[in-house]
Amino acid sequence: MQNILSASPLVILTLLLSLVCQPIAQSKEHPYETLGREVFESLKNQDFNKFFSQSVFSLKEYEFKEFLFTIRNQNIRDHLVEMHKIPFPDDANTTQKKWNLVFAHNWRNEWRHLARNTPLMIKSESFLPLLDSANDYGFQWETVSLLSVEVLLPMNWQNGRFEIRRDLDLSAFDSDSRSLFVERNMTYRLRPDKTTYSKSFMVGEKNEDSESIFKKGILGNRSGQGDITIRFEKESPSELFYFCPDQKGAGGVVRILDSENSDKPNQRQNLLLTITYGKPTRFFQILLKEVMMVGNRAVFFDRPQWLDQVDKPSHIQIWKKNDQ
Repeated sequence: MQNILSASPLVILTLLLSLVCQPIAQSKEHPYETLGREVFESLKNQDFNKFFSQSVFSLKEYEFKEFLFTIRNQNIRDHLVEMHKIPFPDDANTTQKKWNLVFAHNWRNEWRHLARNTPLMIKSESFLPLLDSANDYGFQWETVSLLSVEVLLPMNWQNGRFEIRRDLDLSAFDSDSRSLFVERNMTYRLRPDKTTYSKSFMVGEKNEDSESIFKKGILGNRSGQGDITIRFEKESPSELFYFCPDQKGAGGVVRILDSENSDKPNQRQNLLLTITYGKPTRFFQILLKEVMMVGNRAVFFDRPQWLDQVDKPSHIQIWKKNDQ
């Protein structure tokens, strides 16, 4: 402190300005965004090992075993229970006891099925086709940029209500099947189909109250036509409601959580990567399918899909990696 006080006025002014002008730290990068960036960089640098490490096929046996046993996803558990052909004993009278038996009898078969996909197969069937598709457009990868990483959520209208792609939470947690779980610092792109035409989609602080509409971080015309993007930040509330102002009972609760919060279902998500190339700028997209959390990182479970050249996507909400 003595050295600062004895410094010249110019030095003191310079120090004060440096403190005032320091950049504000960006939000921590979401695991989905990390996955999207890592996959993009693997393609840009033609680094298959990096690509492979982002897939479920890179898991060790113990990692897969723990992931499957603790998976908080009712849809996946129900599917495996249906495949279980051995009758349950009388004392298997709870869903957890049944799951314990199903897991014990089936996890090795699931692991063997996964392990049959060798790195050579993944390279020839997933990695190289993406590069070949890009080469068809004459990509010079050093000039290609990643514009956005988004969770793609198809949305339609069924039985008088919005249906948004999602997996259910475990029945033991008694979660409302209409609840939509979203995470802070991640962009979600809701894509209505023709069945939602003229059905207004709104998000509000109160259920079915268009006067309480919540707009921050939500872009789109909300008329049932065209994409809607949603990105909630640190200051966003933990609970909102999605609804149609013209149809009662059409929506549900939006539960907003931090990515580190484990009190939520581990859902299968599709990630939409938008990349740019050339002058004038052209837009291309890649879909990472069946992305799930394994531990504290996201990995893709299905073959990524090249979506070709597209028009400039609407309502892009740019994210920036936190380098701090």
